[in-house]
Amino acid sequence: MNPSMVVWRFCDGKLGHERQTAGLLKHLARLGPLDSFDIDARRIRASAFTFLKPATPVVSGLRTPDLLLGAGRACQWPLLAARRAHGGRAVYCMKPGLPTRWFDWCLIPSHDGAVRSSRVEPTVGVLNDIALATGASAERSLILVGGPSRHFHWDEDLVLQQLGSLVFGRRQETLVISDSRRTPASTFAKLRSFARPGVEVVSHQTTSEAWLARTLDQVTQVWVTADSVSMMFEVLTAGRALGVLAVRARRDDRISRVAPDLIRQGYATAFEAWVAGKVLEAPTTPLAEAMRCAELLVARWFAAH
Repeated sequence: MNPSMVVWRFCDGKLGHERQTAGLLKHLARLGPLDSFDIDARRIRASAFTFLKPATPVVSGLRTPDLLLGAGRACQWPLLAARRAHGGRAVYCMKPGLPTRWFDWCLIPSHDGAVRSSRVEPTVGVLNDIALATGASAERSLILVGGPSRHFHWDEDLVLQQLGSLVFGRRQETLVISDSRRTPASTFAKLRSFARPGVEVVSHQTTSEAWLARTLDQVTQVWVTADSVSMMFEVLTAGRALGVLAVRARRDDRISRVAPDLIRQGYATAFEAWVAGKVLEAPTTPLAEAMRCAELLVARWFAAH
């Protein structure tokens, strides 16, 4: 019997980052025996100056790692310091702020300008831990509302106008509307005015980490504001039909182009196209980037496990 792969997962306390490594870890576990350990990167003192000194253990009492995973800037130096002191392959699950050649492998979204090389694997969107949805309710839709960011202005009236069309233009289906951490309080207060029989408004503050995955399994289509890039890829990973609500970009950049690119590639439907009669359709092939990367990783280094 092959020994289990030992994985050290470095965490920075940010849910979005940790869901990236969690998705990869979940699929690695499906490919073979695995023992994983979560390490709080914030408790590890590591920087460029660390490498001017002799290597010292980063943690103690854990089995020697075969693989080290991390996402988020706070994980970069701890990840590299751990590899230096303990060995293993260092895999970083987003675009690093350090040279990619310092890591064994970087899984970088294509919209971040990733170019495939021996050290870089481009991914369609950000990795996540969402599973392919198996349930379905043709009479139920989900609306996910974001908020202002450095890439997007937040025109509250524009967003509410589109939501009004969805709420009052529906036939028999029920709607679930939810906000996010970035949603202004004033916007959520107005979202609550849409609540009525057949329309449920849910605050993100009252939901658990499992709420989104569970809800995606109960709907067939999802509307997402264009600023919520990670949410769009989570919907596509679940295999659900994706509609995009317009939000005005501050500038033309890699993030503001994500939604238009998904629409152009046929992964999503613009609100304007829906108004004109286009029907939202689920992707022919749901995204499965975490699974694909896990398979590539095992084939590359751990086929013997």
